[in-house]
Amino acid sequence: MHINVKRLQIVNDKVKEIINKKQLKTAPKIIAVSKTFTLSQITPLLDFGHLHFGENKVQEADHKWKGVKKKYKNLQLH
Repeated sequence: MHINVKRLQIVNDKVKEIINKKQLKTAPKIIAVSKTFTLSQITPLLDFGHLHFGENKVQEADHKWKGVKKKYKNLQLH
């Protein structure tokens, strides 16, 4: 398993733990910040099913995500 997927699972598990402990009715949306990562580092997260990513520069986001959006139809950039 890719290290970034392991890290995401740790975050997901911690969030679920807090939701259960606090008995929350809704879960927050986890947005992976991808502004300093290459597409090869992000792809394992996409393949794992994570579709919410944050970029801070439109030019970089357009270049990085253009082809990816075709494969992952539900991809959301924030």
